[in-house]
Amino acid sequence: MLLALFAVMLFIYLGVWQLQRADEKKRLLVAEQALANQTPIFWQKGDKLPQQFQPLSVEGHYLPDLFLLDNQHYQHRFGYHVISPFELSGRGIILIDRGWVQGDITRQTLPVIQTPETTLRISGKAYYPSPKNWVLGDVLEHKSAKIAVVERIDTNMISQFLHKSVYPFIIRLNENDAFGYIRQWMTVSMPPERHYAYAIQWFIFAIVVLILFFALNIKKRNENNSP
Repeated sequence: MLLALFAVMLFIYLGVWQLQRADEKKRLLVAEQALANQTPIFWQKGDKLPQQFQPLSVEGHYLPDLFLLDNQHYQHRFGYHVISPFELSGRGIILIDRGWVQGDITRQTLPVIQTPETTLRISGKAYYPSPKNWVLGDVLEHKSAKIAVVERIDTNMISQFLHKSVYPFIIRLNENDAFGYIRQWMTVSMPPERHYAYAIQWFIFAIVVLILFFALNIKKRNENNSP
């Protein structure tokens, strides 16, 4: 009985969690659509932090440091997202996601990344990385004094690596901006509809367990009452 009750509660919990994830994804999609056609604002140090997906432009220069976001795939190919620290003209550092590059699946060699040294004005969309992503093993692996492979974007961790303050959002570089790589930004990795499908699946499992539990108990009771 306790096992059946535990299973039912677990399946219901998982179903509710999927519904919550679906609502979260819907809000993200609505937020991006609402800001999609806005003209980029020029953002600088001291300004109010931008909204999620807010189009904006900044001026400054890339630092020589480089972070490669691991386990990124494009058209079934393994690679990295190139994350470059960008120092604003008025000071302050923003991480720029410059797009996807193909990597060596054995991880024996790293892609060669060209980074300009001149002052630039770049445009993109503000993006706040999810703090819910979890990974096994080290989040950051040093490859050299200036290059590290990261399993997720953690602005606090990268700030410690750089020994400089980093803003809590990144900029996903526009497709038409120079010095970027393949950029096909996904708002969500899984659409709300799939979360709803998973939720229904978990609720069905809970119902099946209840039906089996009552059916077996009724059968057992009938057997005990039979002469």
